[in-house]
Formats: sequence, C-alpha cells, structure tokens
Amino acid sequence: MRPYPLLLVLVVGLSCSGGREKEASPYVSDQTQPTRGDWVILHTLSDPENLNPTNATSADAQYIQSNIFFTLLTVDPRDSTYPYVPALAASLPEISPDGMRYTFEIHPAAKWDNGDPVTGYDVEFSFKVIKNPLVDCAPLRPYYEFVEDVSVDPKNPRRFTVITNQKYMLALSSIGTAFILPRYVYDPENLLAKYSLRQFNREVEKLRSDPNVRRFAERYNAMQREPQHIVGCGPYQLEEWVTGQQIVLRRKLTWWGDTLSGVAYEAYPEKLVYRVINDPNTAITNLKAQKLDVMNGIPAKDFVELRKNSGFQVHYRLETPPMFAYTYIGLNMRPQGRPPIFTDRRVRRALAHLLDVDMLIRKLSYGLAQRITGPLYPMHRGAYNDTLPPIPYEPQKAAQLLDEAGWKDTDGDGVRDKVIEGKKVPLEFEILTNAGNEVRLQVAQILKQEAEKVGFRVRISTLEWAVFLERTKKHDFDAYIGGWVGSHNPQDLKQIWHTRSWAESGSNYVGFGNEETDRFIETIRQELDSQKRDSLYRIFHRIVYEEQPYIFLTAPLERIAIHRRFRNAYVSAIRPGFFPAGFWTPKNLIRYGKTSAAPTP
Repeated sequence: MRPYPLLLVLVVGLSCSGGREKEASPYVSDQTQPTRGDWVILHTLSDPENLNPTNATSADAQYIQSNIFFTLLTVDPRDSTYPYVPALAASLPEISPDGMRYTFEIHPAAKWDNGDPVTGYDVEFSFKVIKNPLVDCAPLRPYYEFVEDVSVDPKNPRRFTVITNQKYMLALSSIGTAFILPRYVYDPENLLAKYSLRQFNREVEKLRSDPNVRRFAERYNAMQREPQHIVGCGPYQLEEWVTGQQIVLRRKLTWWGDTLSGVAYEAYPEKLVYRVINDPNTAITNLKAQKLDVMNGIPAKDFVELRKNSGFQVHYRLETPPMFAYTYIGLNMRPQGRPPIFTDRRVRRALAHLLDVDMLIRKLSYGLAQRITGPLYPMHRGAYNDTLPPIPYEPQKAAQLLDEAGWKDTDGDGVRDKVIEGKKVPLEFEILTNAGNEVRLQVAQILKQEAEKVGFRVRISTLEWAVFLERTKKHDFDAYIGGWVGSHNPQDLKQIWHTRSWAESGSNYVGFGNEETDRFIETIRQELDSQKRDSLYRIFHRIVYEEQPYIFLTAPLERIAIHRRFRNAYVSAIRPGFFPAGFWTPKNLIRYGKTSAAPTP
C-alpha cells in the first residue's frame, strides 16, 4: 500500500470487457478458452526509481513488480467487495480468536526459479528485510511494526504462523500482500540467518551498527535494476530495462502456477512491455497509431476527444473506473535550510484561497473529478468527513491572512516580506512538478499567477521523476504537486502523517504532526471496530483540514484505453485499474510473438 494520484463517483464499480463487439469489429473471434501468447505494450510516463522489491515507492514501480514478485494473498479485483484470495498460500489463513496469530500454509506447487520450494523461512526472511533499519524502505516499515515473529513448523516448513505484538486493523492485508523474497538471491551469504525476527524488533539500535546487518543492507539496497537482482516467484522475469525507452518482462517458460486456476494465476501474455514516453502528446500519437495497447492516466482533454473519435474506438475501449486516490499540493511545514514560508498555518490557508479548484475541475479535468477537503479517500464513505466545506477561492481573504501573519510589502517591489530572526525574508517559494505531467504544470502556472497578484513570488521547477522523488523524500522543497493512490483497505495514516515518518525518511514529506496527532493515529491503527474507527477518521480529517499541510485538490476518475483484441481485460477500482497479465488474445488476433516484432515509438 503505497503512493501516487485519483477518483470521482462514490459507486465502487467494475466494468468488464466481455466479448461483445460490433458486427463490423475486426476483433471478433469464436475462441472462448484462454491461450498464451502475444505481447501487451503499455505506456508509462517515466522510468521507476528502481525495482527493488521493498525500496521502490512509486506506483509505477509497484505495478511492474506485481508481475515479478508474488504474495501470500491477493485481492480479486473483479469482485466489488474486493475479497482476499490465495496466491502463494494454499488457502486463507487461520486467525486466532484474539487476532494476534495468523497461520498460513504455502501451496505445495510453489517454487523458486532454482527449483527450491517456497517455505515459511522465506516469509521470515522477507520480514527481516523490511525490519532491517538500514534497508531503504522507511515508507513500508510502519505497515509491519506489529509483526513480532514467524514460527515455522519444523515438520512442515511450508506451514508457519505470524505472531503479532499488537492488534492492527491491516494485519491480514500487510501480511498477505508482502512480496516474499528468495533468500538465495538476496542473501547468498546468509548474513541475516544468525538474527531472529524478534531481534529486529527489540534490538534495532544495536543492529544498526552490526557489520553483518550493514553489509547485507548495502548490498541489498544496491540491487535495483539488473535482471539477476530482480527475482521473485511470480510468472514474469525482468528481461530488459533501457532507461528512457522501455522495461520488458518475459513470461517464464514454466511456472509453478501454470497448473492452478484462479485470478492470482492468470498470466497469458508472452511479454509485458512498458514503454517510457514522458511527453503526453507523443504518447497519444503512439496510441492512435496502435503502437501502444494500454494507456492509463490519459489527460482529460485527450480522453474527451478520444471519446468523440469513432475511428479510434473501433480499436480501443475507453474506461473510467474509480480510484482510491487524490491529488494535492504539499507545503513544507518544517523547512531545513530553506526559508520558513509555510510554517504559519495562516500562510498555508492563504495559498489555499488562491486556487479556484472548481475551475480546475471544469477546465483541466473536464468534469472527470470531484473536490476533496482532506486526507481520506471519498470512496471510503464512512471515514470521509463530508461536513467540511471546501476552501473557497477568495484572493481578498488570502491577502487578509497574509497581513495577519505579518507578511507585507515594505519596500514596494511587489513582493511581501517579513523580518525573521533579524533578517528580511521575501515571501518567495519554489513549487516542484514532475516532468511529463502537463496538468500539474498547468496547476502550478495558475497558482503562480494568482499568488503573485497578492504579493508572493513563485518559481516553478519541473523535474524528472527520480529527482522529484529524491527531493521530496529529503524535504528539499518549499511546495510540490503530488498525489497518493491507495487501496480499498482502511487507510493507515502513519506512513504519510506520523512525525516518525518525517524524521525517519518516510512519506510525511511536509513535516505534519505532533505528539497528540501521533497518538490519534496509533489509536486508529489499533481500532478493529469499523464504526468507531470511522468516527476517529472523521475527527482526524478535520484536524488536517484546519492545519492545511496540503492544499487538497481532487479525487479523479482513472482514464484508460485498452486495445480491443484482448479478452479478460476488465477494469476495477483496484490500482492500477487493469491487470495485463490476465489479458489473453484469441489466436487469430495475436499481433506480436516469434514471427512479428513490436512497433517502435
């Protein structure tokens, strides 16, 4: 469960592709049983920062990884109740009455690429990796604080029990959806074998200076993109990564899941090819030329135009599934080595009054979004506090708040200033956006125009995705435009809003929170009663709304185009909204394979 952008309707729906095509469709086939073959050419806006199974934080990385690495359980995205179903596990776990012990048995067919069986010891190792304090996975670590130990049955190593140290609302999800890692690949020297999982819970500071723990972490953190380092027990393997061009996953010739049935084991395409095209216009051109099979996050303007293009829709379906997601502008509340522009709540509130979000929805999202007021996804209807009014576009109110905060133009240069610690500081800030996202750039430009009318000076910096992530993680910004995409599970607020997630390189990039809000977050995490938890969520929503660490923008619908030759190409609110490993192509419609080449961009 980790980051990136958006949603609209409050209906949790599912749209299936089915096989019903118009009579004149060139994609008609009588074949009803899936067969393997063909490639799926997918668009991605930028290269992921890496593909390390625990350290990658971008949504795009995780979508690619989900085809390489495997988990104990997975979500069935076709069912609107989003139930967990077995993947590596042979069945759902046995859960103790107190909710503190989870007993699994790994499917007897499950094997690593070297032929060894997947066992409970691999599960234990995977949790050790996450809990190693020197491994670069701080955003992921809060989701596994409750895991105390893993007890493996010595008579049946496939059977194991996860022992927890506290109740946690996402226990089943966190345990069930952790990538299980091969020890022989990631720890060939068995550096972690001498340490118990309990030690990683109870002796963290001691282990930070342990030479074996450090040696493991240094080697593991460097395993980011080479095919021999990105290895799991899923159906695909990394074949090639050419930076700025493409990432290619190849279907394993034989895979242990081939004999099993169920959504977790659907893996039909011979290759999944992720084409990196960071210019949206170029991507749309490739889509229209059928050089891409799937594109999501289509700019709203282009999506609306494609809906009117009957020729395009002969070849592609256009879908708008909802998403558990939102977009926002993050404001640095704890600047380090940067001017303290947004440390005052009144200044943050003033900036919020300068954005006409309703206009942004009309002109930039073309109505395919809704306004939000806080950190909960609107699709989580019980948790989302819908009593809070959106902050209105009121430039005069913004100017008043800036006056109250002591920011005034004392030298007549058009930029407000204020004496802080004996030094005159201009009301100036830099706002970061990621390259290739034209809508975010337009939002930044509109904000700059409005802010400068009331005495701000604004600089816009457009950065490559990896640089953007690095700067936000290091708190090296004044403001940035970002987004989070989550899941159907109740939101664990610790990753983004707890102060530890600011101090320990987690995802609290803006530095929100204090001891009181931290205690509130911990209470929510341990509350298993959904109605009581929803009441707490609504209170937290109000706290964040009052503080405005983010300017909350929209929860849009996803916008996806999928080529019509594919079957089983359903869409869902579960990210990324489509599941290419499950796509299959009738034999008479296969485009790529041994006798044909994929098009070049």
